[in-house]
Amino acid sequence: MLLLALSGGWFAFPVHGQTLNLPPRATNALTGSQFANIVWLSPRDNREAWIYEQVVSGNVPNWIRTLKPINTSSGGHTATYYVTPDYLAIGSDQDYFLIPMTPLLAQRLCDKFGYTLPTRKMVDQIWAAATVKMPPDPITASALMTTVPVFVDHNNMVRADRNLTTNAQPLGALVGGHKKDVILSNEITNRPPPARVVIYGWHYPDGSVIQDLTAVHESTYADYSHGIRFVQTSMIVDGGANTVSNVLASATLAPLLSDEGVIPLSRYIIGTLTPAVLNQPRSRSVLHGETATFNVFATGDATLGYRWLFNGTTLPGATNTSITVTNIQSTNAGNYSVIVTNQSGSTTSRVAVLRVKTTDFPPLLADDFDTNTSTNWNIFWGASDGTPDYTVDFAFDHRLTSYIFNGVTALIPPAPNSPDNSTRAVKLTVNGNDATAATAAVNLYPKNFSVGGNFSLKFDLWMQYPGNAGGLVSTGSTQFAQCGINHFGTNVNWAAPSATASDGLWFAVDGEGGVASDYRAYRGTNGTQVDLTGNLSASGLVATNNSAAVFQTLFPASRFETAGAPGKNWVEVEIRQLNKTVAWLMNGTVVAQRTNTSAFTNGTIMLGLMDPFTSIANPARECFVLFDNVRVENLAPPISFQAIDRQPDGTVALSLNSAFGDSFWLERSTNLLTWQNIGTVAMTNPPAIFMDSNAPAEAAFYRGRR
Repeated sequence: MLLLALSGGWFAFPVHGQTLNLPPRATNALTGSQFANIVWLSPRDNREAWIYEQVVSGNVPNWIRTLKPINTSSGGHTATYYVTPDYLAIGSDQDYFLIPMTPLLAQRLCDKFGYTLPTRKMVDQIWAAATVKMPPDPITASALMTTVPVFVDHNNMVRADRNLTTNAQPLGALVGGHKKDVILSNEITNRPPPARVVIYGWHYPDGSVIQDLTAVHESTYADYSHGIRFVQTSMIVDGGANTVSNVLASATLAPLLSDEGVIPLSRYIIGTLTPAVLNQPRSRSVLHGETATFNVFATGDATLGYRWLFNGTTLPGATNTSITVTNIQSTNAGNYSVIVTNQSGSTTSRVAVLRVKTTDFPPLLADDFDTNTSTNWNIFWGASDGTPDYTVDFAFDHRLTSYIFNGVTALIPPAPNSPDNSTRAVKLTVNGNDATAATAAVNLYPKNFSVGGNFSLKFDLWMQYPGNAGGLVSTGSTQFAQCGINHFGTNVNWAAPSATASDGLWFAVDGEGGVASDYRAYRGTNGTQVDLTGNLSASGLVATNNSAAVFQTLFPASRFETAGAPGKNWVEVEIRQLNKTVAWLMNGTVVAQRTNTSAFTNGTIMLGLMDPFTSIANPARECFVLFDNVRVENLAPPISFQAIDRQPDGTVALSLNSAFGDSFWLERSTNLLTWQNIGTVAMTNPPAIFMDSNAPAEAAFYRGRR
């Protein structure tokens, strides 16, 4: 502890150990590449919320933590201040991302951890002291220079240059020349509104700079060339403790750090940081008696408070970042959300839905794609130009795959039928893997599998599309997830312009409500498929456009970016064949139902993706579907009699068992020739007990029948 004599008394200024005052980096923290991928398309404010959280949590390389001393003298005074050896980066020692940010975020981080930004004179001093003087790498100016893809391009260029010197000067050596600095200056306050960012630097090897001091941009601006170098607030002047702000405010000492004279306000003016939810609670589907946990991940000025809601009503005592519901019953089903607050304001998360399953029929086929099961599936593709344009990625880990929902970036959560931390699925893409715009499709069929009679195909579906609601501010966003039953498994089935063969029954839906017919139905033939969409009677569809009331209710704007469309959210999908009736359900609601009068009554199942339009999605990386927890269930499981007993009053008590959710008729006979229906048995809590109070005194026979 050093003491500094100022007018009015003595003040103590701690001179910190010369290391960056941040928490240690977590072992599972994001790498620089992973972080860049998450915020690739994030709007500025949301991107900066993610940057803030990463820095505050300590996700910076270890080599940037040891500060470097810079010595200076002027007017008979000497001083030493301490700076980070490079510009602020996110990630690991081996995989880091030098991240540009606005001065508003930079100042917020400085305030939180006891740092400041350099002045123009300090930037020159740092460059002069640098043991690694790197050349500038300008990129041609464009509207894209404020976007993460260009940030990444420049980061790669800078890292390539830096790698040329690491043998002689390892990472952690003082580096300069490769970025413009966001600086402190009187221009922060001298300029009329709006508030400005002041930048300077980007030194050539001869010491001249590309960027003279300028304040042409507003304080919300940051481009690829900007760097943030932390300067420790505490410094030493003439052997005693002082601070950068005190020095800059002193007419006698300011020349040590400033070539503008006194800088009385050595900071950017910032507001408070209201809470922002970075990861939303996820929807869950569970059986009776199971447990479900809802989590939220938010950032903002401390201290954050949490208040969980169930169907809009506060849950007593639920004030943490998570809430766990145990021994779940039907009364627990509903909408869960959380309000996050601090002194600056509040924000409410999106709704997560807890569904309690009402059936649990035995599976005939199941694949959760947690491992690579590609050998269990056949792949068929189609394209109007005859060139394969698809990808199929089994066991794809979407844990760090982001999506943008109404301008806010989040990570794709586990599917509703997946356990916590289970984030693998099969990922499909079409018409985005080459430069040729052509209609295309891909189908998946399980090998050596066929089913008929009464059964159900179920799966969790995620549809990613580029742009905002309705695919706005993007192009080529409309693609269709497909699912079908009763296929041969030997053809690609889609909305082909023409086909030599098609088979089965299938449905299709787009993610963003981008066309007149967002919900579609098809039937195979000996040639080109039959599009049933335009005939509601033939297709069984309740409607075809996302604007229909049924879809607006099913996919409300409170949970879905495009109201009436299922994109950018997990939805539960089912195709059910029961007594020759085929029904298509989404989140438990029937969206199509008809009697199957076709020749396709049994066969295999199909999962797929098709793009019936020639335009390529922009950006193509944002157009894909995920299928998870695929399951074919037997809707006619065996019915068993576990016990039968005649009571003293003549009543016959029967104990019957079948799958949870099953129901069937119970019939009685005395001669095995004629049968009487005596009631319906519902397997709401197997086994079921049925009391036959009218049982005949003589011998009787019982059977269950569907």
